[in-house]
Amino acid sequence: MKIAVMQFPGTNCEHETLVAVKAVGMDGEIFRWNRSAGELSSFDGYFIPGGFSYQDRVRAGAIASKEPVMQALKEEATKGKPIIGICNGFQILVEAGLLPGTGKIDMALAQNVMVSNGKIVRRGYYCDWVNLRHETPPRRCSGSFIMERGSLFKIPIAHGEGNLVTSTPKLMEMLNDEEQVVFRYCDKNGRIKTEFPVNVNGSTESIAGICSPEGNVLGMMPHPERAFFAWQLPAFDPRKQRPDEPGPGRRVFESVKRYIEVNA
Repeated sequence: MKIAVMQFPGTNCEHETLVAVKAVGMDGEIFRWNRSAGELSSFDGYFIPGGFSYQDRVRAGAIASKEPVMQALKEEATKGKPIIGICNGFQILVEAGLLPGTGKIDMALAQNVMVSNGKIVRRGYYCDWVNLRHETPPRRCSGSFIMERGSLFKIPIAHGEGNLVTSTPKLMEMLNDEEQVVFRYCDKNGRIKTEFPVNVNGSTESIAGICSPEGNVLGMMPHPERAFFAWQLPAFDPRKQRPDEPGPGRRVFESVKRYIEVNA
């Protein structure tokens, strides 16, 4: 399995993502934005990692989404190949129209707006460990292929624009009906709450990740590569004392591997 880890000017999570890709037994390499876009067809899957592509000028992900490599990724997506966008990668996928997959730009990842007790208590960049609940059945999405519906895990977020919004009528209803909402922010018991600190950025319906209608393209704001190994976990997590254990983020990368095996 050959995986391309995309790199744009300002990307800063490509090396951690590549380590995770290789650690689950896939072959991978960093693919720079200025390489020939045609070379992407030789890969079996793609990760667009986090960072601040083009300094988030205009809007986060907007400039990177116009690069020729993104048009090539659109073509690879039609072949069913997995594409995982993490944080800035999610923003790029939305700006490129690959998510939610309606054929046009129907959503935006806007500035974080933290609301508590009905009042705005904070805006902008926020970094913390968050709880996620997996919302789809197993095998629905390439990046959660091996996860059970309702399973919980804790991984970190670090972003300023993760507030998923839309003005398109009934789009949220469609995403829910088609099981395209993959992850939601929740508390430690799996309860969905719409306000901060559970909903860390004000995202509509506490959404942390969505997939395309076909399920092969996933965008998520939290960083699974930063919770791939147990030694990366925070001090309060007892697994940190057992560094040889896998971290919760590993399941995203193992899911992609299994998705490719099943769909090859």
